[in-house]
This record gives sequence, structure tokens and C-alpha cells, in this order.
Amino acid sequence: MIQPNFTPDINLGHLVQALVVVSTAAGGIIGGYLSLRGDIELQRGEFRVALAGHQARLTVAERQLDERRTEDRQFQAEMRTALDRVMHAIADLRTEIVQKQDRK
Repeated sequence: MIQPNFTPDINLGHLVQALVVVSTAAGGIIGGYLSLRGDIELQRGEFRVALAGHQARLTVAERQLDERRTEDRQFQAEMRTALDRVMHAIADLRTEIVQKQDRK
């Protein structure tokens, strides 16, 4: 079995090993950060596009709802006018019937 021998001496090999370990860890951390940041930006762009699509559909739906309300109001106004004419026609018809009965 190999027994490790620890000595307090530090030589160039130790420094190179430490530099490689630190640079590898730092490179991994920086690479992961940049990759994650890129992924977040990509998803943010996709979400913005999806949100814009939803907002466009919502705007169209609101416009259609407003148009339908306007059409309903116009229809109600026309029906009130037509009903008023029918009521006047019925009243005139009653008046004519009463006048014919009075003549007899």
C-alpha cells in the first residue's frame, strides 16, 4: 500500500497544479453562468413572443366584443323604433275601428 508523504515544501509543480484546479473550477463556473444567462435570454425572448401573440388575440377579442356591443345597441334601438311604429299603427287601427263603430 502506498503511504502519502506530506512535506511543507511547495515547488513549481504544486503551484501549477493549484493554478490548473482553480482555472478549471473558475472556467466551469463562468461557462455555466454564461450558458445559463444565454438560456434565460432565449426563454425571455420566446415568452415575449408568446405574450405578444396573446395580447394580439386579446386585442382582437376586445375589438370584436366592442363591435358586438355596438351592433346589439343598434339592434335594440332599431327594435324600439319598430316597436314604437307597430304600437302607433295598432293605436291608429283601434281609433279607426272605434270611429267605424261610432258611424254605424
